[in-house]
Parts: sequence; structure tokens; C-alpha cells
Amino acid sequence: MRKAEFIAGIVLSALGGGIVLGAAQFPTIPGQDYGPGFFPTILGVGLLLSGAAYAINALRQPEPAAAATFGTVDKEGGETPADRPYYAALAWVLLGLGVIIRLWETVGFIVLLSVFLTGFMVLLKVALWRAALLAVVATVAVYLVFIRLLMVPLPAGILANLGL
Repeated sequence: MRKAEFIAGIVLSALGGGIVLGAAQFPTIPGQDYGPGFFPTILGVGLLLSGAAYAINALRQPEPAAAATFGTVDKEGGETPADRPYYAALAWVLLGLGVIIRLWETVGFIVLLSVFLTGFMVLLKVALWRAALLAVVATVAVYLVFIRLLMVPLPAGILANLGL
């Protein structure tokens, strides 16, 4: 069994289940076949099933041999800092999601997600200018799809005066 992959699968499944439960609390809209919880429910179920499949697959795989583990060993027998798994990126995601939840209405979707994605990509060794450009373009595209096509309100926050 691969412990890290198994735990990741369980966490993803739990997150998907939480999304489904949260989406079930959204109010229904009279006269519509689907409401605001429709897309989050689809995503939550997908995440739940993907996480479960990942965890089950991890149970079937043997643990890798000690020589095949990630990173190189330094003189004291530990991994060198440059070869450690992306702990900073994981911390960025966990802390970033907390900040996004806290500042969602005040700062707004575009600014928060652009900063979040830029930081995440930089931690994954993407050049700053490329990460910032991709993050802003992707965030604005997602924002416009939700606002204009799906008519799902996302907070504009500090950019509200720009008419977004």
C-alpha cells in the first residue's frame, strides 16, 4: 500500500463529500430544473469518486523500495531541501484556501485567485511573468464564464468600480 497516495485519495473523497453536502444546502430556485447547487454537486461527486479510485489504486500498489523514494540523501541521511516534495506548494494551497474563504467578498474573485494561482505556480518553479500572465488570463476567463454565461454571481470585490 502506498500510504501517501491512499491518504491523498481519502482527503480528496472527503473534500468531495463535503462539497456535495454543502451544495445540498443551497436554496432551490422555483421554476428551474437545476439550482445553484447543480455544478458544485457534479464537481463534488467527481472529486469523491476520483479520490476513492485513487485510494483504492494506492491499496493495490506496493510501497516503493527505500532506494526509489523521492529526493536525494544528504550527509546526515535526510533529503536535501531542493529535493523535498513540494511542501511549500501544499502549504500555499491550504493557507491560500483559508485566506480566499476569509476575504472572498472583500477582495473579490479575480484578485484573490490571480494571486493564489500565481504564487502556486511560482512555487512549482514556473517563471513569475509566465505564472502571473497565465493566472490573470485564466482567472478572468473563468470569472466571465460564470458571470456572463452561467449567471452565477462571483464577488468583484475591490474591482467592483470597474464594472466587472
